[in-house]
Amino acid sequence: MLVYSLIALAIAFLAICINSNATDEIVQVAATITAGLCLFLSLVFAPWLVKVVILMTLWAVTKKHANSWIPRTF
Repeated sequence: MLVYSLIALAIAFLAICINSNATDEIVQVAATITAGLCLFLSLVFAPWLVKVVILMTLWAVTKKHANSWIPRTF
């Protein structure tokens, strides 16, 4: 499963590079769709431990930013 995840991630990065260097609009749209699909597949094929680490990181970042928006009243 990890091999499939790495292959999908590599294809996504290649599509992002093509998107940034392309001048034709249809190529940019196709590369963006390909990158999004491959990034999603990379997460689907990732081992559960990687998914847990990603979720914990997102939770910690969200919690940190949520606390910075709360007004402090003393």
